[in-house]
Formats: sequence, C-alpha cells, structure tokens
Amino acid sequence: MIEPRPEVQGLPVYRPGRPGHVSAEAVLNLAANESAWGPSPAAVEAWRRWEGGAAYPDMAGAILKEALEAQWGVPSSAMLLGTGSGHLIKCLAETYLRPGDRVVTLHPTFSLYAQGASLMGAHVAALPGGGHHVDWAALPDWVASHRPRLVFLCTPNNPTGDLAPLALIHDVLAALGDGGLLVLDEAYRDFAVPEPETTGLLAIHANVVLLRTLSKAYGLAGLRVGALLAAPAVVDAVGRVREPFPVSAPALVVARAAVLDESHRRQVVEAVHVGVRRLEWALAARAWSVNPSQANFVWAAPPTADAERWLADLAARGILVRGGGSFGAPDHLRITVGTPVQEGRLLAALDEIAGRREGPPAGPHEGGAAGGR
Repeated sequence: MIEPRPEVQGLPVYRPGRPGHVSAEAVLNLAANESAWGPSPAAVEAWRRWEGGAAYPDMAGAILKEALEAQWGVPSSAMLLGTGSGHLIKCLAETYLRPGDRVVTLHPTFSLYAQGASLMGAHVAALPGGGHHVDWAALPDWVASHRPRLVFLCTPNNPTGDLAPLALIHDVLAALGDGGLLVLDEAYRDFAVPEPETTGLLAIHANVVLLRTLSKAYGLAGLRVGALLAAPAVVDAVGRVREPFPVSAPALVVARAAVLDESHRRQVVEAVHVGVRRLEWALAARAWSVNPSQANFVWAAPPTADAERWLADLAARGILVRGGGSFGAPDHLRITVGTPVQEGRLLAALDEIAGRREGPPAGPHEGGAAGGR
C-alpha cells in the first residue's frame, strides 16, 4: 500500500477543546475559547433570513471585506478571507516554506504553526520558555540567530494570554530583515487592553502579515471565518494557494451582519474583561498560580502539581477545561472565561475537588464525645 509522505506521518493530530463524542449540551465547555455570549442578534437574524445555496459564494467575499475595511481601516486589496485563521496559517506555510527552511515560533503556543511548517519539511525553532509566560525580551536575538523564513507570533499568545509589546515587534522585524515574513496571529486582539495598534505596520513593512478571526469576540466559531491582512503582493501569492470559495455564502452574510453590529462586540469584550479579572482573582485566592491574561481565557497552574488530575476531576463533573499537556506545559490548565453563572459552577467544582483532596474532617479525639454534626 502506498505510504504518505514522512512529513505527514509525523504530524500530531489536532485535538479540539471538546471531544467529538461529547455534545455541547452535556457539558460546561471552558476548553475551546468559544464565546459564552454567542453571536450578535443581527447575525442570528441574518442566518434565519438567508436563502440560497444553489450558487457558489463570491470568492472574494466582497460584502464582508467591505464591512471589515470600515472596521479595521485596511483596504480590501490588502485582505484575504479564509476558512478560519487556521486555514490561512496552512496557506502561508504552503506559499512560502521549502524543505529545510527555518520557522521561529513560541513555546508554549498554538500548535498549527509547527504543524504547517513541518508539513512543508521546514524546521521549527520554538523560543524556549518555562511554560508560564513568554520570554518576549529574548525573542529578537532568537530570531536573529536562526534567520527564519517565517516567524509566527500569537499575540495575545495562546495559551499564556500575554501580549507582544509593539516595540518588541519592531525589534523582531529589525532582527528578521528582508529575508523573512513576520506573521502576527491576532485571534484574541479584541480582548487586549488597549487593542494593539498593529494595522499601521502594514503601511511601512511589506513583510508583515496579520491574521484575524471572527470566531472569538464575534461568536462565530461555527462558521469558520478568518482574514489575512498583508501587502497586496502577499495577498496575491497566498490567494494562488488558497482553494476556491473558502467562505460559504451564508457565512459571508452572517459575518457581515456581525461585523456591522459593533455594539454587540463591545458588550462581549467588556464582559470578558470583567470575567478575566474576576476569574484571575478567584483562582489566586485559591492559591493557583495565574498568568495575567489579555485574552478570553486564563492560564493557570493549580496549587498541587497534578494539573492532569484536576482536568479529569473537572471533566467528571461535566466541566471541560484545556489541559496544558497539549501545549507541552502539563502543569497548567487553560480556562475559557464564561458568564458569572458558569464561573460560579467552575469555582464550586474547584472547591469541592480541593475539599476532597484534603480528606474528611478529623474525628473526635480519643476519649472525647462521640458524634458531631
């Protein structure tokens, strides 16, 4: 039987936050960084009113790009749509990487950067880190020493939640030079305070790519809509690799309605800001080690060195969080921020688990009164 390429055989399988055999209704899913507040009512109404299906969608996605152009201040000519930002990560790897090329990324971080690079036979050099946060200060020298063709930076970073300072990004670009492309995956940018001012980089650097998604703040994870922002030459090159009609016709209509409802996005972002600070405080009060987050999740280590057991104990109670083992940091958990009610359920479960770990209350002393309450 014919065998796949060695690069394919060695690829790790991507594991979603919720296992495929577990229904969304059966659990409290705080593992996938989905929006607990859902999409805009205007987007829901657009979905209900959509009619069609016999014709192919507009391959350029003009109606959505027009709305995004007004929202992000980036011209349509510098924009390419894809089936989520993960699809565009793979397209970038296919467009620019050759066997033996080097790719720089972070550790820990989103696994699809290494997967796309490995598929093309490139070598991945992940900036060493302790797993708790990113050592941003060491990144420019790391880039300069490896001379990569592509640099993938998730900012705010998944799973640590920390944001790359704009000054650091300029230092990375100086270290990279003209021989490489810097890709900033901004899937969680809406939740950073203040929102990163990265679009200005496109006007002065032809080798900067911004990746954005409508899965998080817009609550459209199920529709799979992402965007690549870059110089027209990059858009043209990646567009030649991207398959035709990557975003479905209903997704274009619904996503446009979501983008136009800016008040809903702002409400979600504000709710996440409050929820992140509240969850960070609650975990720290329970002796968890917490990394300050600029995303819609919290990256934390339990007070006992058995994060995988906490993961299993929560799952047994119908609560899913993301284990750090999938990021190479098994002593951590990534917890998506939910509504106050969802957070209350999570914290009650953590308290119950902690109580069971401590064991039953001590019995009466020998010779003392029997019983108790």
